[in-house]
Amino acid sequence: MISSIQSNIRNNIGTNSNHRLRESGYIPAVIYGKNMNTLPIEVNQKELEAFVRHGGENSFIEINIGGQAYTGYIKDIQRDPLTRKIMHLDFQQVNPDERIHISIPIVLKGKKLVEKSGVVVQQQLKEIEIECSAGNIPKKVEFDISYFKPGDLLKIADMEFGEEISVVDELESVIASIATVEKVIDDEGEVLLEEK
Repeated sequence: MISSIQSNIRNNIGTNSNHRLRESGYIPAVIYGKNMNTLPIEVNQKELEAFVRHGGENSFIEINIGGQAYTGYIKDIQRDPLTRKIMHLDFQQVNPDERIHISIPIVLKGKKLVEKSGVVVQQQLKEIEIECSAGNIPKKVEFDISYFKPGDLLKIADMEFGEEISVVDELESVIASIATVEKVIDDEGEVLLEEK
């Protein structure tokens, strides 16, 4: 079932009108695609935040603009650096069976368990770029590292994906590594932690 949000065309464009729009509980946005002109739209802030909170940042969505339905996904979100509130977003219009490139989050399961033994999990990659059909975007990709030991590496090639997903990133890219930590006392008697 595709999530759906209501929207209207924005008649006034610019910093002041965007500020007024946000104050009235709406977020300025645009929607664009191959076979359409870019449309400036406004979406309900509460409706949008609920959608994003439930993992919708990478989900396929239907945007109803004054009775006309467009399908697509969120291409870009701009947030306030302090409050993390959504300030503006871009929707890309695509068909459900159209193949797209998209970045999805990598979640390491068992990280706390590994770090209990006094080692550090260094996660170099937080996202992975994949190609899949727009109607089949995974919310995230998970990998269990609870059995990892110091010196172990997790590469993209170690992860399994369904046949419908192609990985765009280099397969030898390191996602995470496990390092031991040594206590080092500096000249002033301060304890520094150093990775080996």
